[in-house]
Amino acid sequence: MLMVTCGRGHSSATELEAGINLRPWKDQMALTQFFDECFPTSDHPSLNDMNAAPSRNIKEALAATKLKKRAGLRFCPTDNLRRHLELDRKNGTVLIFHHTAFLKEHLRRTRSTVLQSTSDAIKLGTLPRQLALEVLDSIQKVIFPLDDAKSKAFLESLTVCGGAAAAGFDPDCCRFETSTIRRDDEYDLPYYYFGDRLMDLYAELENPTPKGGFEKWLQRRSNARYVMLATLAGVVVAIVLGIAGLCVESYQTWISYQAWKHPVTSN
Repeated sequence: MLMVTCGRGHSSATELEAGINLRPWKDQMALTQFFDECFPTSDHPSLNDMNAAPSRNIKEALAATKLKKRAGLRFCPTDNLRRHLELDRKNGTVLIFHHTAFLKEHLRRTRSTVLQSTSDAIKLGTLPRQLALEVLDSIQKVIFPLDDAKSKAFLESLTVCGGAAAAGFDPDCCRFETSTIRRDDEYDLPYYYFGDRLMDLYAELENPTPKGGFEKWLQRRSNARYVMLATLAGVVVAIVLGIAGLCVESYQTWISYQAWKHPVTSN
């Protein structure tokens, strides 16, 4: 119902090695409580201020084409809603929950219904509208803005219809719908469920994780200690070159003086 994979109380070694952190659904835990633990909320004013330029700039910067070009990130589909926008810095991947048709059906179901809480949505057998809209908008307006030709073409290349190199995204990701799923006040919305992960992507864009061996070597030697050593080495080299230059100039001056004091006369 929620498209969330729950786990046991203790993850297996295989799951831990694969970096899979499954939320355990404990005994006597209500579905509403499990959901709230799976999807905690937070606020990022720099991202959620709809009228501020920084918010628009951040969202525009998070287009998949830019993330791929500047940070070298790849995009992989996931069936687990909880892992949407999960960034794996080690492997350079971003997981995208690609079942947009599933989200749209939940939004159609609750379009004319007022939901006061997560519990109200659970009773209807649906996701909270805010959550469903955030996932859908983060795909079709932020990561792959469908009003941008390059982003749409990139998303199409990742679908199951995109050829041999396709990542297996559902083709419905490329279908943008509004009137049947949205209310009038839901065209611009803040991100409370996935704001943290969007900001993680922005941080990765601003300071990409080194990918190659040379980049990692440079990063290990880019802390304050190595910078100070490099600066000191530069100062020492400059002093040595300065002394050498002074010696050469002194010798040239001595030669000129001797030539002046003992001129050579021709017979």
